[in-house]
Amino acid sequence: MSVPATETAGPRAQAVGFGVLALLGAAVFGTSFGYGILGEEGRVGPGLLPMVTGLLLLLLSAGQLLVRLRRPRASEPPEPESGVDAFGRTEAQRVRQLWTVVGVVPIAVLLVPLLGFLAALGLLVFVVSAFVERRPPLVALLVAVVAVAAGHGVFGEFLDVPLPTGAVGDLLGW
Repeated sequence: MSVPATETAGPRAQAVGFGVLALLGAAVFGTSFGYGILGEEGRVGPGLLPMVTGLLLLLLSAGQLLVRLRRPRASEPPEPESGVDAFGRTEAQRVRQLWTVVGVVPIAVLLVPLLGFLAALGLLVFVVSAFVERRPPLVALLVAVVAVAAGHGVFGEFLDVPLPTGAVGDLLGW
């Protein structure tokens, strides 16, 4: 007999899952030091991003693990299960949105050689904001511009990573 997809895992299964994620975060955090946190002349080394990611995964998962291990008080009423989230979306709408994003991401990756990383990122964020999240076009455009600026700031300036400019960037001399 199968369990309906709308039911979530119980507190014990969730605790096990968050425990595994906390251990994974600890492992990533611990091994990141082998790559070097800082490089030559105090520049960011290849181990900094895994260190931060591992630490975040460890802390967030450990926090969720503690919440799951805490026994609910008898005075707390159970949460109603209406199937609608805080934004008024049903389970079917959330699943449709998820699959739309899963479908759009590979398209954006395939566009990188043509448009370049930042343009593909901007297009991806715009499509997700405008069509998946149904934001007004001007708001979606603003979110995309901020994402592109943040991507350029983090990767192009702070980390000094050469970003792919794509065929369009090559034609324009970027």
